[in-house]
Amino acid sequence: MTENPISMTDLATAIRERAQLEAHSLYNKQVVFTLPSSGDQVTLWPAPPKPASRPVLNLLWMRRNPQDTVVDRGELPWTSDAKPFVDWAISMAYSADEIGPQYVPVLTTLHEHGIRGDIVPVQGIGFLIRVDLPDSTHLIIGGPEGLPSRADQVEQWHVQHEGVSEHIAVVHHGPDLHQMINDTKRYLQATAIRYGGRHPLGAPAPEEQEDGPDKLYGLISDLSGLRRVDRAAPGGALMTIFDADGHNGATIAVPAEIVTRISRLLSVELQVIKIYGG
Repeated sequence: MTENPISMTDLATAIRERAQLEAHSLYNKQVVFTLPSSGDQVTLWPAPPKPASRPVLNLLWMRRNPQDTVVDRGELPWTSDAKPFVDWAISMAYSADEIGPQYVPVLTTLHEHGIRGDIVPVQGIGFLIRVDLPDSTHLIIGGPEGLPSRADQVEQWHVQHEGVSEHIAVVHHGPDLHQMINDTKRYLQATAIRYGGRHPLGAPAPEEQEDGPDKLYGLISDLSGLRRVDRAAPGGALMTIFDADGHNGATIAVPAEIVTRISRLLSVELQVIKIYGG
């Protein structure tokens, strides 16, 4: 027979202190601990003694969900060392299968905005959301210390853009989930604009005439004529574009609505240049 198997009281203490789980002993006959993500309860208790020919003591365990339905059960060797039980409880409580379902709504919302992410383990942190990008860079989404057990426990969403061996940018840091998703979407769109659709989203750039004054004039002219606007509204501008030598000047009347669009586009360009360089 196993000598001095750990008591239920000591086992509950070990799981509570070393696995950081809500755990307690019932009259030194059972141990009950709660999984922080799903809220499932796991109960351990001594199995009936084996025959003398098989003098091994075991603990039975059962997992029930909050609706009191048994979802899993099993048997463990009842030893004097708490470590195997603590490791087992940690692997159950902090697994991807346990934490992942809590973040399905977050992943779904990201996907609806064109951002595909997965829950991944990160050494020394726990779990984070990773968004792989076609240029071999990726976004990391989570809290400062990884993802907590439930999405509603995230106090600050932190988004970083990481290269293969370098940190590229902090995309967002704040408490609001929807603001985080909007900022991340805008960042990816801005980066795509900055790099002609090639970085980091990987969309092929259309074949067009070489960049230069003529192309710039044509683009602004086409943009100004895309839709009907009130050309008398305040905020419009006259834009004159010359070749670098001062010749071939042409002036465009740009409505206020298009001035606003160009200003916003250039603001995005400025932001991304600050991050990536010119």
